[in-house]
Amino acid sequence: MKAAIALLSDYPVQNMVRRMVYEIGQFAQVEFLGSLLPAHVSLKQPFTFESMDALEDWFASLSRRVNPFRIELDRVYYDTWDEYAIVGLEVHETPTLRELHNQINRELKEVVQDLSAPHDGDEYRFHLTIELGKVGSQNPFKQFYESLPEKQVALSFKAEHMALFFYADGPIQTGSFICYKVLPLNRHMPD
Repeated sequence: MKAAIALLSDYPVQNMVRRMVYEIGQFAQVEFLGSLLPAHVSLKQPFTFESMDALEDWFASLSRRVNPFRIELDRVYYDTWDEYAIVGLEVHETPTLRELHNQINRELKEVVQDLSAPHDGDEYRFHLTIELGKVGSQNPFKQFYESLPEKQVALSFKAEHMALFFYADGPIQTGSFICYKVLPLNRHMPD
């Protein structure tokens, strides 16, 4: 079993990126994958865990100890690997965001046997996935990206909710993951 941890966007960002997913699908048929989860900024990519009860207890504790904070989205990006592509929004890294990623990695050592995950540690780059999937013959991801007259965005949102995603054993594919739990961050921060 695997899990991942993320900060959820607000509704305006969620709605904007889902519109972008719709537009990607206008270039060619897309098997929705990344957009099946709520719009989010990943803090910890999928990692193996042994006990959901232990993970949930730690996750609840973490959410109570993290204050809401602002996340800035810089620009739309496009990337490929093997036969896949991704379109996403780059997240402006802040000390708060980096420290939260590092805190999760420190604390998970007490909760799981192996906290390793792809794209982890100091090299991890924060992002918000718009959509990803197999490129196919038409590559709607690239077509969408190239159709954008402006790649820079001036978006931000206040992260107020943290999500725990659950992934079934096996390859990550459509139908193999869910948004398992959403909790509010500590509410002791003024708007």
